[in-house]
Amino acid sequence: MEADDETSRLCTYVLPIHHAYESWGDYQVRTGICSLQQPVIAPLYDTRQKEAVLLAWIGGKGSFKETIYHEYVMRHWEKEIFPPLKRRVDFKTFWYASLHDGVVATEEKASGALRFRSPSLGKSGSSSPGYVVALTPNYSIGDGAFANNGWLQELPHPISRVVWDNYAAISKKTAQELGVEDNGTVEVSLPHGTQTFPVLVQPGQADGLVSVQLGYGRWNAGSVGTYVGANANVRLSNDALVGPRIFGGAKVTNAHQEHRLVTTQEHHSLDDTFVKDLHRKREVIRDGTLAEYQKDPDFLHLERVNLQGITRQIEYNGVKWAMAIDMNKCVGCQACVASCNVENNVPVVGKDQAGRGREMQWIRIDRYYSGTAEEPISSHQPMLCQHCDNAPCENVCPVAATNHSPDGLNQMVYNRCVGTKYCSNNCPYKVRRFNFFNWHEYFADGYYSEEPVNLMFNPEVTVRSRGVMEKCTFCVQRIMEARQHAVEQGRPLKGSDVRTACQEACPATAIVFGDMNDPESEISRYRAHNLGYHVLEEVNARPNITYLAKLRSVQSEKIS
Repeated sequence: MEADDETSRLCTYVLPIHHAYESWGDYQVRTGICSLQQPVIAPLYDTRQKEAVLLAWIGGKGSFKETIYHEYVMRHWEKEIFPPLKRRVDFKTFWYASLHDGVVATEEKASGALRFRSPSLGKSGSSSPGYVVALTPNYSIGDGAFANNGWLQELPHPISRVVWDNYAAISKKTAQELGVEDNGTVEVSLPHGTQTFPVLVQPGQADGLVSVQLGYGRWNAGSVGTYVGANANVRLSNDALVGPRIFGGAKVTNAHQEHRLVTTQEHHSLDDTFVKDLHRKREVIRDGTLAEYQKDPDFLHLERVNLQGITRQIEYNGVKWAMAIDMNKCVGCQACVASCNVENNVPVVGKDQAGRGREMQWIRIDRYYSGTAEEPISSHQPMLCQHCDNAPCENVCPVAATNHSPDGLNQMVYNRCVGTKYCSNNCPYKVRRFNFFNWHEYFADGYYSEEPVNLMFNPEVTVRSRGVMEKCTFCVQRIMEARQHAVEQGRPLKGSDVRTACQEACPATAIVFGDMNDPESEISRYRAHNLGYHVLEEVNARPNITYLAKLRSVQSEKIS
């Protein structure tokens, strides 16, 4: 069912249609590949599939029935797709097999290579004096189509870490020219009008370039997305869909106003000697060059200290869960963060509470800068509960709400937690999240408790209440499901039986999860790799997440 939006407000008639999960369909987005879509749930409300509405209009009065489009798709496949394949089965068998597989390969050949033609790209920018303004789609909500999705609004921008807003990103030199700082505002004048945007000073930004994200400022985007940010879409020209979104000759001035931008990780001055390169000094981020690795593969551990503990180490003889993250593959896209939010019912808190440092994501992508503001070296690192063997959080919990499982998980007993927050104070990685409110009731007047929004919660994961601490669980619900299947099949549980949500979502396969006690497993090979290290190893928490240090291919640019 489509949501009420700006377009529907201007319409005389609005027809409620099925959600994609309630609809039939077929697609061909690649030559030689046809795919099918079938509904996974019955319609929740009195809606119709949009194609069925069109077929009923074509057929006239009395022609509509619930299966009209389903039958239309079947007839199309029976007449157009099935005959050329020359299968030795009847159509019904072929149809059900195709539904089961989801895709069917045909022998259709591509008609020829498509050429990309966009002469207008050559007109981007301008040689006229003034600033250059780039209008770009937002990383998470796109052109605004997903503005009403709180998870995406609260997903920090991969570079700036800003949530719930768009802004004018400018370089440090440009900011000095305009006399503005972070949370100041600038007035941007383009051919299609003038608009004011908050300012974010972005290291590495080209001087004279103002970058503004589209997709914000919608006036009827639902309970979550209405009036979030500034609507830069109105600054686009009529041919902006195929024409330029980069405008030269713009006039930018200091608007002398304040607008607070909320970030989940504050910027720090690269000129401040106290905090400069702190992430490297503390060895939170470890990396090197390809030349260093080729010279000495063990260069990362030349100064490793043999840490001593005062307690007896517990032996794990069965399955012991662990994770590895390859920083040579990770691009900081935050697909892992989004997938974890959905899998584990992580609540949305809103801009005000995020500004108080109360964001709830179980995974965060830390971003660090070194070098100078003009030529920064950017580093990022996914940070989540490390499931430490010597977990500092467990020692201080007065009610044993956080404890260790026999398979190495640092687990939370939600109905035992009394919210002292001692565990969060004692965690060196700062990965625990406290429910200051019943977020699903608190945010947007209980939007996430209303139907049908509340139906998206994962029934296998507890919806946490106020006063409870939470964190990454290594997707314990998936571990329990895999263990149940192993018992049903009469075999031992294997590490390869479980894939965490973040691991499944990672497009670069940077996350590996499994049984570290299995010497043949992929996770064991990662943990034994020369580039493997643990964050804050010196505190002797014995974390079970291994990071593979990034190797940079640094080559000098020589002008011949």
